[in-house]
Amino acid sequence: MTPLPPVLSVRDLVKRYRNGTLANDHVCLDLFPGEVFALLGPNGAGKTTLVRQLLGLARPTSGSITLDGVDIVADPGFARRNIGFLPQGSFDLQSLTVAETIEFAARLRGVPPREARAAAARLVERLDLGPFRNTAMHAASGGVRRLAGFAAAVAAPARLLVLDEPTNDVDPLRRAVLWDLIAELGRGGATILLVTHNLAEAERVIDRLAIMNAGRIIREGSPAALRGLVTERLRLEVTAARPLAPHPALAPDGPSACLFDAADLPAVAAWLARLRAAGDVLDFRIGPPTLDDIYAAAMASAGPGRSAPLPAGARA
Repeated sequence: MTPLPPVLSVRDLVKRYRNGTLANDHVCLDLFPGEVFALLGPNGAGKTTLVRQLLGLARPTSGSITLDGVDIVADPGFARRNIGFLPQGSFDLQSLTVAETIEFAARLRGVPPREARAAAARLVERLDLGPFRNTAMHAASGGVRRLAGFAAAVAAPARLLVLDEPTNDVDPLRRAVLWDLIAELGRGGATILLVTHNLAEAERVIDRLAIMNAGRIIREGSPAALRGLVTERLRLEVTAARPLAPHPALAPDGPSACLFDAADLPAVAAWLARLRAAGDVLDFRIGPPTLDDIYAAAMASAGPGRSAPLPAGARA
């Protein structure tokens, strides 16, 4: 079977500002139909600059960006018409109600009025925004504004969805609904670029991820492939009744949450059993490393401004 061409293709993208700052350093990415792709990295890594170029809001110094084969550096209007975007910051049109904001966003993207109103009604119900349907955006809580912005981004069909920190300020119950909807959109064929720091929750919906540092992609691959960074490690989480003396197998700042070598499991388990019997440990959990651990390992191995060697199954 011939693989589908990428919806978004970024090649050797460089963005250098007039003051000399190199925000993006030869970034290469491909996003495919139905893929939920996470972009991770510390503040200042170049994520926001990359997103602004994808949206046609900033022009690269060199390199190319194509959306469905269209050069969006040459035609930034095509990007704005065909990308649904949830920004991290506040929204304009604060005088509109929650339902009006969603409907208006759909109409701006060419959805007929009746269909836009129906889409807004569906999303209000799905995201449990009914009690806030007629609340003005400026009077709504941060979580409600975030959910309304998400609904506005997905209310019209889009070739690419760019979601920047979609769960910021959202309460736990609605966050779960939002992640479910993101997963459904991916299964339905939507291509999604997800910029997030909420790795623990995002992990279950991500197909691939890239980690940026100092303007470069230092790791890229599936979560399973990137687990090669921590493949011989286990994660320990402890709820202690009082401060514990460190165990030689654990990190100095452990053991409330830390990684340790799998070979040390018998010794660590026996130590925990003794502490629990003495009442020093209330509860503990040992399991596989999380996406947070992978991210931390990638950043530690790369160092500032350097690319790290890739584990088996991952690619640059």
